[in-house]
Amino acid sequence: MPFFIRGKRPLDRSDKKPKRGIKRNAQPPTKRPPKERPNMDEEITSDEEDEYIRGKPEKFEEYETDEDLETPQEKKVRLARQYIKELEEQKASAQEARDVDYDAIGHRLREDVLEASGKLYKPVAETIAEADTENILTLKSKQQKLPVTCMVVTSDDQHIFCGSKDCSLVKYTIDGKRVATIPGGRKGTEKVHVGHTTHVYSLAVSSDGMYLASGDQGGYIHIWNAKTMEHLKSFKKHRAAISGLVFRRGSHTLYSCSHDRMVIVWNIDAMAFVEHLGGHQDAITGIDALYRESCITSGGRDQSVIVYVIVEDKQLRFAGHQDSIDGVKLLNEKTFFTYSQDGTISMWITSKKRPQSVHKAAHGYQSNGQPHWITAIATLVNSDLLASGSMDGFIRLWKINTGKQRGLEPILSIPVGGVVNSLAFTSNASHLVAGVGREHKLGRWYCIKSGKNSVLVIPLKKK
Repeated sequence: MPFFIRGKRPLDRSDKKPKRGIKRNAQPPTKRPPKERPNMDEEITSDEEDEYIRGKPEKFEEYETDEDLETPQEKKVRLARQYIKELEEQKASAQEARDVDYDAIGHRLREDVLEASGKLYKPVAETIAEADTENILTLKSKQQKLPVTCMVVTSDDQHIFCGSKDCSLVKYTIDGKRVATIPGGRKGTEKVHVGHTTHVYSLAVSSDGMYLASGDQGGYIHIWNAKTMEHLKSFKKHRAAISGLVFRRGSHTLYSCSHDRMVIVWNIDAMAFVEHLGGHQDAITGIDALYRESCITSGGRDQSVIVYVIVEDKQLRFAGHQDSIDGVKLLNEKTFFTYSQDGTISMWITSKKRPQSVHKAAHGYQSNGQPHWITAIATLVNSDLLASGSMDGFIRLWKINTGKQRGLEPILSIPVGGVVNSLAFTSNASHLVAGVGREHKLGRWYCIKSGKNSVLVIPLKKK
């Protein structure tokens, strides 16, 4: 370091060797003026902004599009062409709209709204004259040698699926052609056999005809492609026989009930379990559902009916039968029917805890004085038509009176020569389909030797 003497210049020590890295007689570095900080409050004009953007194009080059680079004239041309194209599309859609029958669409929409709310009503019973017994179609497969236990019809009325005690599934067309057969397997081969190895007790098909669900005595639920009968999935959550299956209409939500007193909700789109629903004190014997996010079940010997309102997480309980309730069917979202081993058919509404109408001994009495056991019923949804089957070998059609004098009025009786284990109407009430066997689906304590194990398609003549 140079040192100073007061009043004299510093000594010149240039003759000494400079330190390594320092040049002799080097000029001191000039100090740069400090950068001026921008005034954040200063307003920037549009011209200055354009200059700033043009001065640094490299930062915005990758985000530029053709619209950003076009001139004002090109933009006007592009917008004009786009407007002309939209006008042409509107003109084409207007032409298509003129060809649409808006009255028919409006009528269908009103029907859908009323049906979803449970207020749609179609009087059908008075239009039925008789059953065309001469043209009854009998569907019988060589694979199914034992009684038919369950049966279901697709929503488009084109196909019928049925299950039996020999563990098999058969798919028919409505005109009697056999499409596919899934043979049953031996008990104990559940892990290797594709299909059922115990009695098939229940079937359900989705409203769009995509999925078929089948449940058996062993507690297994199998999911099938309803069109190709390809096996998709197996579920084993229930601990006892599957007594009922039903799809919520317009969805792929499946409800299952079992003799283990539980109801299970399934999501078939995801092939997954959703939740358990309890409440019954005895084996559940039947289940049904329509459009709402709820299902209704019958509790067998606990003589109760429960409506599970799933979206609100609550239960509505009904009681009134004197004997075991063997099944339940919805007429609409507010009205349902139950049937019992004492030959009784009861009519209920969801706003009342007791039945609104009780029709005792609906199929008459046996020789020993006991009423005939009601084994199956079917309702034509949102109408006034009901069918019931019994162990007496007959199917009876009833007109439902929902006015002040609620009840059932008999229309006609159809002999079928066997135990009626399952019933279903086609959507337009042109046919009644019945699954018939020589014995009841749950046991062999009653046998009609003259009966045939088959599916009957019964045409209904209109007036």
